[in-house]
Amino acid sequence: MRWRWAIPAALTALAVLLPAEIWAQGIPMVNVSSSGKDMQYSLSLQLLALMTTLSLLPSLLLMMTSFVRIIIVMSILRQALG
Repeated sequence: MRWRWAIPAALTALAVLLPAEIWAQGIPMVNVSSSGKDMQYSLSLQLLALMTTLSLLPSLLLMMTSFVRIIIVMSILRQALG
């Protein structure tokens, strides 16, 4: 029972000794220049564009092949025969 104050005292000491304000790191900007115009894109926008491209690319590739046509024809044929 004598050491009951030890945990609250340690938590209070940690709260006092830790910095009051923690600053986040700034967003890095990427410069893209084309035809004299200087555009800046942040890393988060680049990641968003990359993830969008990576998620849509397989479906676009699949739609450009004849696989989709074959599947559609087979499903229509199955419905007609069934």
